[in-house]
Amino acid sequence: MSIVRYDLLNYKSMWGILPFLYLLMLAVTFFTADPEYPNNPLFYAETAFYPLLIMLTIGMFQRELSGAMEIFATFPISMKGMVLRKLGLLALFTVLYQISWHTAYRAKFGTVSTLVFSYSSPVEPQPQADAGIGSLLLQQLPALLFMCLLVITLLLLTKKIYTGLLAGLGIWMLDMLSHGSWMPYLALHTSFIKEHSRGLPGLFLTNRLLLTAAACLLLALTLLVADNRSRWIGHEEEE
Repeated sequence: MSIVRYDLLNYKSMWGILPFLYLLMLAVTFFTADPEYPNNPLFYAETAFYPLLIMLTIGMFQRELSGAMEIFATFPISMKGMVLRKLGLLALFTVLYQISWHTAYRAKFGTVSTLVFSYSSPVEPQPQADAGIGSLLLQQLPALLFMCLLVITLLLLTKKIYTGLLAGLGIWMLDMLSHGSWMPYLALHTSFIKEHSRGLPGLFLTNRLLLTAAACLLLALTLLVADNRSRWIGHEEEE
């Protein structure tokens, strides 16, 4: 429990302040929006959340990558457990964020109306007048896991914070600017999957399965890199 508390206190750093300021900016744009013209719910669920997820991920690993990893790796604790614990905290933040915007959106606009894909019938998304947070979170989960693990893997492989930051934001921007056309089978936004689903039947299910498989591979690589203690300790000795 004390280790988890220490991770949370790590957000007093710059990478703790930036997510807070970003959330504050989102809150201002949300509460100043015209109630007669609701914003697209997927903007808060997906588009606006990816930069926040990237910043939170970097903040979680800043303590280790700022120089403490060489010392941390000598402790008699599980390095894999450290990564999994941080992933658990990121998952908790993700769920809390999604529940928060969904609750606020329903309170302000009365309903959360959007298109929702179904895994049982993934050919065409179905319009839902009041989409539940469970169905929205379920369709976003593979893409969120992929983005989070991609950033973590690059952070640990390169031992550089800005590598994960630039890669994560770069892929997010590429997906937005191209509307997912750069690689539809790995598109992050569900709204872009709909645009390409006519020419690629069953794209949603294939996309989510590929993102899930990629996330699993990245998780395996991340745990392998984190558990290689000689890599972290040797880095300090070589310097």
